Amino acid sequence: MQDQYHRFAAVYDAMNADMHSKLMVEYCHRIFRKHGIKPKVGLDLCCGTGTAVDLLSQLGIKMSGLDGSSQMLAQAAKKLKGKKIQLYHKTLPRFKILNSSSGKQQRYDLVTCFYDSLNYILTQRDLKAAFKSVYNHLEKDGWFIFDMNTLKALRTLWDGQVYAGEKNGVAWIWRNEYDAKKERAHIHATFFEKGKKDQWLRFEELHTERAYSNPLLKKILREVGFVVKGYYRCYQFASVARDTYRLCAVVQKR
Repeated sequence: MQDQYHRFAAVYDAMNADMHSKLMVEYCHRIFRKHGIKPKVGLDLCCGTGTAVDLLSQLGIKMSGLDGSSQMLAQAAKKLKGKKIQLYHKTLPRFKILNSSSGKQQRYDLVTCFYDSLNYILTQRDLKAAFKSVYNHLEKDGWFIFDMNTLKALRTLWDGQVYAGEKNGVAWIWRNEYDAKKERAHIHATFFEKGKKDQWLRFEELHTERAYSNPLLKKILREVGFVVKGYYRCYQFASVARDTYRLCAVVQKR
């Protein structure tokens, strides 16, 4: 198996996998209005190919992006070429960004993290460390907005399911399984990329996620120092329920 988001990075946008980022930026615009959020400086964690960073910057926010995949950042750099957007190659859960002028830790009004990214953190200890890193990089009263798969999603949409598709010269087969004992969900992903002379090049990746119960997630956020201002069904402002597949949390630094 290749590393997560290794060769996948080159075909990510071709598969329209960045569509969630586009939807989340639209949703964030509504969240900003609802909660009176007016960020000036922002950081997108696990920014991938840079779609959310680009769109948030178009809302007038001075954005930066962070990702642990050099391949994803290479794609983001191409997309953001010519724009004054800083990209950082750093991994969760613990990260530290220093201001290039002052040498002090950089702070932001807003930090975002979209599309399963936090589900890749597989232990409660590391998730708390990631939240703490975000907290430390936020200005007083700064905002953190993120979405995650719920336990319901991993148990229902993943376990024993097979998904396949083809778009823009890329085909894929995802075989999903859920390990209830270890509370882990796995995607065995096989990709086919159309090459020269209509040849299809095959590569594989393994992706593993974990979801956290709503009470535990809120408990960790509070322990770090966040105040939960909104806890929604993703794309909506309805409360998270038992049948919710994706949640969105809107939290503020005390």
